[in-house]
Amino acid sequence: MFLCRAYRQRYGVYAAAGILYNHESVRRSEAFVSRKIVQGAVRIRRGQQERLALGDLGAAVDWGYAPDYVNAMWRILRLPEADDFVIATGIQHTVQEFAEIAFSRLGLDWSQYVVEEGSILKRSTPLMLGNPQKLMAKTGWKPSVTFQQMIEIMVKQVEQDG
Repeated sequence: MFLCRAYRQRYGVYAAAGILYNHESVRRSEAFVSRKIVQGAVRIRRGQQERLALGDLGAAVDWGYAPDYVNAMWRILRLPEADDFVIATGIQHTVQEFAEIAFSRLGLDWSQYVVEEGSILKRSTPLMLGNPQKLMAKTGWKPSVTFQQMIEIMVKQVEQDG
């Protein structure tokens, strides 16, 4: 971001920068908790897995849908003047909320399958909440899907992929 600003100010280069908060899609690996939850819920539904171990269920994250973030970047690059932006939803949801929605989409009660294991995530997590107001004001961008819709899309895709 510093280099973008420097080149923009010093040389007049059109250099826009963005800080992207968690942007989710089915392309995520299982190293990411969002994908781990979705994949685990589908496997449990199919009888391929008995439980899902997660870290801090109360951890709150600003989760958005990756295609929406691509749309935000596209809008940023079409502005007449380059600037720096935060690409986020501005809304936090917990890991537990994510699990509740994913399991519910499959007709399952998350609390019967999810166990919290504090050893999974040992580091403290900083506040994960972005402020997209500047982005929204300058580009007209807003998320096209809700948190729940994003999870439902992810679950449906994993179900279809087998």
